[in-house]
Formats: sequence, structure tokens, C-alpha cells
Amino acid sequence: MARLVLATRAQIDRITRETHALWGGGLSYEDYRDLWEELGSSAWATRWARYYVWEGEDGQILSSLKLYRPQLRVGSRVGRCAVLGAVFTPSRLRRRGHAAETVQAVLEESEQAEDMAALLFSDIGTAYYARFGFRALPAREQVGRLPPGASLLSADLRFRSVEAQDLPFLASAHAASSAARSVAVVRDAEHWKFLWTRSCSFFARTTARATQHDWHLVQRGSEPAGYVISVVAGNEWNLREVGSADGDPATMTEILIHAGALAYRSGARRVYGWLPEELQAGLAPWRLSNVPRRRALPMLKLQDRALERQLVVSPRGAFIPFQDQF
Repeated sequence: MARLVLATRAQIDRITRETHALWGGGLSYEDYRDLWEELGSSAWATRWARYYVWEGEDGQILSSLKLYRPQLRVGSRVGRCAVLGAVFTPSRLRRRGHAAETVQAVLEESEQAEDMAALLFSDIGTAYYARFGFRALPAREQVGRLPPGASLLSADLRFRSVEAQDLPFLASAHAASSAARSVAVVRDAEHWKFLWTRSCSFFARTTARATQHDWHLVQRGSEPAGYVISVVAGNEWNLREVGSADGDPATMTEILIHAGALAYRSGARRVYGWLPEELQAGLAPWRLSNVPRRRALPMLKLQDRALERQLVVSPRGAFIPFQDQF
């Protein structure tokens, strides 16, 4: 009988060799392997991340997934959330229900652990995971064009690269910026260190040309005012997240206009991102278009049904930013 077990080092190596072509992001196999080994040894991942295998009686890997357990807030309640990622079945064993058995087993374990909810980001649409009780959350992306930005720079704002000592501020600014949402991942400084390491480690290994990876702390005078995370690749500015110390959409919009002007100076002309609805009205010069996402579709399953009344499923109430994708 198949069973859910923690993956061994040898099993992870076998899975990594097969998944490299899918999720390697252009990295060599060695860099892809080393990246996940580095992340797996981080303080946050050591506590809150696990690699599971659905193992046959003969020790064969039937399916696998990565499980992360960040904190999630739904309404006023905060608790652990089971985030399922990298669900994978070897090609020769597909269409036999092994992935479904793996997902179900992990959800049952999550319920026993009294996790508040489960979350995933689907690349295969929403129908498959809906059968497990997951519901789709709003998932839109924005595309537009950056206007010439010299006149848009704010004299009050200064940008510098994020440093390790800034991560507690990023945690508080993110909490303030997501306070109005009915659902949000709660990130402490240790969680932020994991995200920072993930980004920096990937871009340190990538061979992609003309790629500029930026985690910027934004200061107004001598005080931190917010942050913005983005990537410039060729002529596209890929906007990943913005936050402000006061949580005010107007402040975040001001930061974005300034950051977009800097991106324009770096050669970017197009903008792409996942932006909360309340920021878009202030970015009219970008001529943003909202497009339904086809990949990384957020889906949520509430293990505690009492939370249903606190979950507002709207583009603003249930916005999940790029950095929360596992």
C-alpha cells in the first residue's frame, strides 16, 4: 500500500533531475539543484518546509510535492496554512491517480495538524483542484507601457538596495499594506529572509542577459517609507511587489511612479506585474490592461469553515502578491 513519507536525499535528487526541465527557470541542472539545497537549509525552510513523496510498496516514487507552512490571516484570525507546491508525477506513472492521492494525503495531514487553510498556485487551471475543495481567488495580471519618466521623479524619495537589517521593516510594511485584505500571508523577518535568499540566489545563478534584479528600500528623508521588488529584463519592467510603512495606497502609488521612472531610465518600456486593484487608478499614465492569468492561479481551501464569513473574495480583498507564490 502506498504511503506519504518525507523524501530522502536520494529521492529528492531523482525528482530534481526530472523536474529541472519544467521548473529550472533557465538554470543549469547543477545550479537548480544547489539553489533548492540552499533554500532548504535556510532557517525558515528548516522549520516550515517539507518535501513529501507518495511512495509505493517497493519504494518507488509514485508522486511528490513540496509543502510550506507560512502563517495566513483570514479576517482577524491568524494561523498556519499548508501551501502545496511542485506537485509532480513521473511521466511513466501519470494518469493513475497518484498525484490526487498525494494531495489528499497532505490535506488530511494538514487537517490533523489543525492548519487553518491550504493554498496552492495552479498552472493547470482550476477544475482539478476544485475537486479537493479549493476555490479560485481573483487572478489578474497587468500589462502596460511606461511613460518617459524624468518629470515623474519625486524629490522626497530615495531608493537603495535592501540589506539584511531592513527585513523587519519590510515585514511591518507588508503587514500594513495588506491590512485591508480579507486574506494575506503573514511574513515575519525570518520568512522575509527566505524570500530574499530565494530571489538573490536565483538571480546570482541565472545566465539570462540584461537582467537587473532589484529589492529596493524606499526612504523619505532619513525614514523608511516603503519597498519595491522588481526585475528589469530587456525592455520589460517586471513588478513583483510594493509596500509602504503607512499602508496607504496613495503612498504605494507614489513609490511605483518613482520606481517606474527609474526603470524607464534603465531602458524599460513595458511594464508587467500583479498589482492590487486599489493602486491601478493612480497609474493611469501606464495605460494598464487587466488580463486574466493563465498560470499561477491562487486557490484556497479553508480547513476551518467558520472562517467563510471573514473571507471576502474580491480583487482587493483576496489579492495574493507574486512574492507569496511557492
